[in-house]
Amino acid sequence: MPGVWCYDGPFLQMGRTMTKHDIYDEIEGFQVWNYMECDKDDEGRETWRINVEVKRGGEVVVPVVAGDRTYVDRGLAQVAGREVGARLIAGAGL
Repeated sequence: MPGVWCYDGPFLQMGRTMTKHDIYDEIEGFQVWNYMECDKDDEGRETWRINVEVKRGGEVVVPVVAGDRTYVDRGLAQVAGREVGARLIAGAGL
């Protein structure tokens, strides 16, 4: 099942407008939430960061884990969130 778009819009952080994009994907009966944030530098280049959380039936089974990398576009950040979520599910023995 494809992810469901929950929020896609600007927000203020430390005086700068950033884009926040929250999405989830279904993996093996779990909802893998990928909370993505984008910042742009003065030249307009994007930097995306991810935070991933795993839920089942609305209940959190793996709390939010911050990604350890940044990504140059939203598509790469989205794929990375799925991969991190799959690893979290496998690592937790769920």
